[in-house]
Amino acid sequence: MKTPVAVTLIMMGSLIILTPAVSDYLFQLNVVTMLTKTGAANVTLEGRMSDLYRIGCWAAGLGMVGVAVFCSLLEGHTTNAPSRHETVGPHGA
Repeated sequence: MKTPVAVTLIMMGSLIILTPAVSDYLFQLNVVTMLTKTGAANVTLEGRMSDLYRIGCWAAGLGMVGVAVFCSLLEGHTTNAPSRHETVGPHGA
């Protein structure tokens, strides 16, 4: 796997893994903002991320990072083949 592809997979997988945490932070920020600005005693906001979606984000992100790491490690073990600049076989005569 080429390095830019591996880096992209790791970065995007990490962002997908972080999506539920960022969503929770923004949800709590909205609750605090509503409580402080309106002076209400309690607030109910709809649209919280479901547990199934959280698990899906975690699994997809982990899969992307895992594929990038696995393919990068696998590529490191298969570079024993001669390059196109090396000559294979007897020289001269």
